[in-house]
Amino acid sequence: MSGRHLAEPGHRTTYRETFAVGEFRSMFSAQVVSMVGDQVAAVSLAVLLYARSHSAFVAGLGYATVYLPWLVGGPLLAAWAERLPPRRVLVGCDLGRAALIGLAAVPGVPLPVLGALVFLAAMLAPPFEATSSALLPQVLVGDRYAVGASAIHALHQAAQLVGFVAGGAAVLVLGANTALLLNAGSFAVSAVFLHRGLTSRPAVAGTGRNRLIRETLDGLLIVARDRRLSGPLLLGIVGAAYLVVPEAVAAPYAASLGAGAGGVGMIMAAAAGGSVLGAVVLGRLVPPLLRRRLMWPLALAGCLPLVLVVSRPGLGVTLVLLAVAGAAGAFQVTANTSFATAAPPEGRARAVSFAMAGMCAGQSLAIVLAGAVATVIPPTEVVAGAAVLGAVTLVVLRPLVGSAPEPRPVSWSAPGRAALDPA
Repeated sequence: MSGRHLAEPGHRTTYRETFAVGEFRSMFSAQVVSMVGDQVAAVSLAVLLYARSHSAFVAGLGYATVYLPWLVGGPLLAAWAERLPPRRVLVGCDLGRAALIGLAAVPGVPLPVLGALVFLAAMLAPPFEATSSALLPQVLVGDRYAVGASAIHALHQAAQLVGFVAGGAAVLVLGANTALLLNAGSFAVSAVFLHRGLTSRPAVAGTGRNRLIRETLDGLLIVARDRRLSGPLLLGIVGAAYLVVPEAVAAPYAASLGAGAGGVGMIMAAAAGGSVLGAVVLGRLVPPLLRRRLMWPLALAGCLPLVLVVSRPGLGVTLVLLAVAGAAGAFQVTANTSFATAAPPEGRARAVSFAMAGMCAGQSLAIVLAGAVATVIPPTEVVAGAAVLGAVTLVVLRPLVGSAPEPRPVSWSAPGRAALDPA
């Protein structure tokens, strides 16, 4: 099947066609192991902080540490990463994170030192994620990219589902330090997959130091001036913010239900479980143009199940409601695809870095505020309140999202290099 045929707007690519690309298989395999390890570490960190502090705010603040690097240096690090070969960036970041998390896993490390090591490891996420996101459209042609993006989204949610549940069990059986050590090992395995499976490509940008800040700011302008980028991004920020709140208050939520570490893991995993199914259905069974039309309705629909949490249901019903919200949250696949295909290739990594910074800013704010509010009102009311606020914001954003033009299709003038068709 030719790349031209795959790029046609109406063509629906199969998973078999997508996974036939060797480089994508390597990227996918690397993410499998590292994502599961990340979620195991997230549960251990949340349980550890809540157990020592007995504070929902402290637990939420620790969970937000994962997102903060995008705010303090993400775009700048992503612009710097464009000056290095992609494979070197990805492998180097994985090895660095393996070393830092390995140190954090040493028994007896004081909490401040543990937090610093986890934060430094998280600082390597922006250049890694931006480089990976910019590389994926070069690896996958046409609608293969949309299908590949949906597969990675489903993987991310499945990794959360497995990792959060396994994380709760790992903390109970092995302890938090061993759980962190597993996370370090997952980064090392990911580095091996990427080193062996990716083709060596040259850096996208030059090496002039005096242009680094200007190039970073150019990434912001790329997003701000193009509604095909800003519309899906704003929708994604709001959807990610309200859906992360149940994870942020998972520890006090589980405590209010009389559940232990296992309950924390299940609450964190429920939305991810629903999103796995939603991403597969949306990415594989729904035609490309219909995916775009369903983006805003699905974002709004995800709020309703979370509003129902205000009735304070038991753990079983709570998990079902969170799973339904997660299934609707699969609209992020379309938002991500619309954004990436509209971004110019020469500035895609910088545009992606600002998009991720915006997503992380929304999630960080939601996590910190949810943890603070959960110290004075029940976590069920925190979740429901966040959903109501999310729904109101989505209604306000509807004209902007609806007016954003359809993304232009990506054509491929040569292997490994993309160019946008003229409007």
